[in-house]
Amino acid sequence: MNNNKQMMEYTQEFRDFLELAEQCKQTYIGHGNPNAQILIVANEPGVVNDDFIKFDLEKNLERWRSNISGSCPDNVDVMFDENHNLMWEKFNPLWPYKGQCLTQIKTKMDSDGTVRILNKEKRPTSRSWIQYQKLVNLIYGNSIEVKGLPLDFFKYAFIADFSAVYGKHSNDISREERLESITRRLPLFASDFIRHFPVIIVASGHYIHDFKPLNDLTKVFQGFDKVEPVRDTLGWRYIHRSVDSKRVLIHSKHVASAISDNYIRAIASECSSFLIYE
Repeated sequence: MNNNKQMMEYTQEFRDFLELAEQCKQTYIGHGNPNAQILIVANEPGVVNDDFIKFDLEKNLERWRSNISGSCPDNVDVMFDENHNLMWEKFNPLWPYKGQCLTQIKTKMDSDGTVRILNKEKRPTSRSWIQYQKLVNLIYGNSIEVKGLPLDFFKYAFIADFSAVYGKHSNDISREERLESITRRLPLFASDFIRHFPVIIVASGHYIHDFKPLNDLTKVFQGFDKVEPVRDTLGWRYIHRSVDSKRVLIHSKHVASAISDNYIRAIASECSSFLIYE
């Protein structure tokens, strides 16, 4: 991973990935470090509010094209002002919400429908991102204890989604819309850019069983062999190793579900040996 504070080199595979996304009529690509070794694939982007749509989902591809001039995680601006308010004009998919800390967000809806963050001063984040931080920490052999610490897993992972359709509530999106989006995005997951990740974690739960194009992950992601199912007291997970034994793909439960830290440890233990140290 390149931690140069001034410039980061973006691979030709990632540049081609952006062009492929445009060909697939996508404005949303993903978040995190495209030079990382860990790819986490979720179901679809969770919409926080209209600003998230305006400043990220609708401009994600555009902002990535600006980033390839050399932006790196360390020179992304902190997104919070001194009063802990979000400065949306600073949003960057390379490190979204930079300045967030690993405390779970607490909200309350007022009588007029306004959603207030009750612990804004702690710069909180979602349960999913707390779990991603734990997972990335463990893969790299670091402590799982993350409460209150600054979030930084975006330096070490890239996050993508099977579907790019979005709504403020899950029932805002029809099955047909999801299926159409998944089908449009399938070429992205067969790209050379995706093939460069030695560790792929599909943290989608049963989502892949709900949509036929995702039923067989060896057809979605190139170069992987037959699956090794694991079912124990921690919960199910499916492990694929690449034909050349240099990469691993794990299909796990959704991280926002009721999973234990030991379940996260079990996933991490399958991944660490595939990291490449130069």
